[in-house]
Amino acid sequence: MPNNDSPVRLRKNVPVAPLSTFHIGGRAELLCEVRSPEDLIEAVKWANASRIPFKILGSGSNVVFPDSKLKHLLIRIAGGKLQYGSCRCVADAGVLLADVIDGAIRRGLKDLETLSGIPGTIGGAIVGNAGAYGHSISEVVEKVEIWDGRTRRFLTRAQCAFQYRESIFKQKPFVLLRAFLRFRRGEAQRLRRTSREIIALREKKYRPGLRCPGSFFKNVLVKNVSKEALARVDARKIIDGKIPSGYLLEEVGAKGTRVGGVVVAAFHGNLFVNDDRATARDVRVLAQTLRKRVQRKFGIRLEEEIRYF
Repeated sequence: MPNNDSPVRLRKNVPVAPLSTFHIGGRAELLCEVRSPEDLIEAVKWANASRIPFKILGSGSNVVFPDSKLKHLLIRIAGGKLQYGSCRCVADAGVLLADVIDGAIRRGLKDLETLSGIPGTIGGAIVGNAGAYGHSISEVVEKVEIWDGRTRRFLTRAQCAFQYRESIFKQKPFVLLRAFLRFRRGEAQRLRRTSREIIALREKKYRPGLRCPGSFFKNVLVKNVSKEALARVDARKIIDGKIPSGYLLEEVGAKGTRVGGVVVAAFHGNLFVNDDRATARDVRVLAQTLRKRVQRKFGIRLEEEIRYF
């Protein structure tokens, strides 16, 4: 166990459902919360020295916890420092994306306003290369600081290997510590108006308090689809080189489909909702059922945007 001087404060047998926006899951055998890059490194070092596997959690959006007990250490990043310069900001991984966007808009800094309303931390947004309305977080990333298991070092935007909803952090065991972002100048009032309009649109889909993980499946890149499959898709539905997974799912009757306590929203085919009794098994069965339907009708295989822990 960590000594009294260690920043690693362990809690045992902790319910994890309240830690996610989906409100699904069993318990974590071990959990600790950290609030700085230094404490995050110490938690990782302790886990490695103790030969205990670990996973890192931010605000809990976009994740599905298992029904059984998590046998690894769950490291939850809760907060951090956020500092702005002229056209830049530095944000610890646990800072909320919403706080970064709000701070940028107040200073008349543009390029993140279209991501308004997306839940989660800046670290989680970078790991998944979060985006909306044709833009993504990678566009403003100048560099990131990481812990590679031995030392702290920096990765440039190019080294982060960003792709649609992907980054190097899904492939390598790097721990993201903080992000260095660069913006362009804009007009604060106009940026605020755009932000409010986008939040209003998002809240029609993700009403506050809705127990869901966000969009469940990724949209499909046209460049990855065969000509035969693409011929089955209504070309009018293609947006910015992507086929909306919601369109594909609605075409196979996904809306209202239920497995146990999880149901697809009646107003959007790519929204899985927990009716307060859903299990992770329900989620996996429903996802597999819908994936098969889309594969049969369109010849396209959907890929989850959520992460199974």
